[in-house]
Amino acid sequence: MGQSQGVTSTDKDFQTARFWAVVGFVGNFGLTVIKGWAGIVSNSGAMVADAVHSASDIFASMFIYISLKIAQKPADNEHPYGHGRAEVISTLVVVGMLVAAGVEIIRTAISTIRQGSLHAPGDLAVYAAILSIVVNELMYQFMYRAGVKTNSPSTIANAMDNRSDAFSSIAALIGIVGAKLKYPVLDPVAGIVVALFIFKMSYGIAMDAVGQIMDESVGENKIQEVKTLALSVNRVKNVHGIRVRRSGAAFLVDMDIVVDPKITVEMAHDIGEAVREMIRVHMDRVSQVRVHIDPSDLH
Repeated sequence: MGQSQGVTSTDKDFQTARFWAVVGFVGNFGLTVIKGWAGIVSNSGAMVADAVHSASDIFASMFIYISLKIAQKPADNEHPYGHGRAEVISTLVVVGMLVAAGVEIIRTAISTIRQGSLHAPGDLAVYAAILSIVVNELMYQFMYRAGVKTNSPSTIANAMDNRSDAFSSIAALIGIVGAKLKYPVLDPVAGIVVALFIFKMSYGIAMDAVGQIMDESVGENKIQEVKTLALSVNRVKNVHGIRVRRSGAAFLVDMDIVVDPKITVEMAHDIGEAVREMIRVHMDRVSQVRVHIDPSDLH
């Protein structure tokens, strides 16, 4: 019949998501400088690799910020379903950057091992690794909560990226300490472990983004919520064909409702409008609701 386009992904949600993108940019820029400097001065391949990881996070935060600005734009003639998928695109860009960084880290580590240029790193690398673990874990905790609260996939991806950076710094710390304990090969090996952490995190983020691109269903709980709300509207006899998919931070809902076949077209239209309004008001972040009217359960 028609569709409702009242966006419940509020400006405040987008502002919150953009704020944490800026925090991610500033935090990772600082960590990149500190870890890069500490890695070079201390002659630690693991710390340099960890700095490369943080450097990729800088660009990731930039792309996420830009994507959030685009995703906030309302639907138009060229984009009737809105611009929410911009967040998904930025998420995949983040994944590509992470994978590229991981490949470069492994290449450098293997080259170091083959050349035999292994040295015990200095104490500065240890302090930088500890600082990185603390800062990245704090950014993850606050950013992940903000991402869940605003239903922002790019913010959650950015948070998970910081968590992977914290894990990679732990691996770097272990390698650095091991190298200082007369096992210098552990430093480049730790760099390889860092890369594996990056690949694992990238896979999980990519699968979530691909699920959105493929219009993967959001799950039975959300569908049941739609059905319950629709059936609560007066004169709705049944509901079927419910489809809910994500578009960035927003949800798109399609459904069929069954009404009395003897009522007028105008009355059926009013019932459909009531269903759309019920879902739009009582479900978080529903950007569009399409309702098809059926005169009976025979379809």
